[in-house]
Amino acid sequence: MRLTNDRLEKIDTRKEKNIKILFTFIILFISITFLAGCSDLSSSSSDFYETAKVTKVVDGDTINVQINGKDYKVRMIGVDTPETVHPSKPVQFYGREASDYTKKNLTDKTVYLQKDVSDTDKYGRLLRYVWTAAPSSDNPSEEEIIESMYNANLVKNGYAHAYTYQPNSRYSDLFSKLQSSAREKNIGLWNPDLEKKFNNGNSGEKNISTNEKKSSDTTSNKIKGNKKSKIYHLPGSKTYSQVSEKNAVYFETEQDAIDAGYKKSGN
Repeated sequence: MRLTNDRLEKIDTRKEKNIKILFTFIILFISITFLAGCSDLSSSSSDFYETAKVTKVVDGDTINVQINGKDYKVRMIGVDTPETVHPSKPVQFYGREASDYTKKNLTDKTVYLQKDVSDTDKYGRLLRYVWTAAPSSDNPSEEEIIESMYNANLVKNGYAHAYTYQPNSRYSDLFSKLQSSAREKNIGLWNPDLEKKFNNGNSGEKNISTNEKKSSDTTSNKIKGNKKSKIYHLPGSKTYSQVSEKNAVYFETEQDAIDAGYKKSGN
């Protein structure tokens, strides 16, 4: 009888061990599957950028890419090139030049995508800084940014406006500085002779300068903050137009502005 009990105890012990081993394998399998499913973007490169292949250039500041075999549309952060493919707006001055420039420099190229705060915009596009060479760190030097970040390249060479849209403003001060330099040198979209030639060639329709279009088309219905005074202004207010583009940042809602540390204007 005692032998039988000993044998039963050994059988029970083996069963417990087998159950524990099986349970461990199940947990491990679930963990691996979950991590694999969540790492479509981050597993491709490093902790602070994703490697991508450009499959199509939509316009100057928007591209299609592949990351780990999946397709994504990318909207470059901090810049705004003139329109070329908007369904309800005409081609703007220097839009074709900006689009052609990006096609020439990025088509079929490997790029490195750096995130700021937001992952995507309301259209589902990835919001990224696009690098033509992998950044050395998540806090690159100003020289490295000017040398290898395509967003900065667009502003520096007069193909794009610097456009700060909160909360993605990591490099906004540098972009503003590059824009001021391009404007002073009359480069690209800041060249009045080229703009006059464009307008004369399209005299059959009303032409507005790229700067006026940018203001009326993309920002007039947004809350405007002054990054120097940390005060925000509502569309239609008396002080709204008094904030220069150099100091302007934009918000979707008043709460976004408040969360960013801004106070409401009295006017």
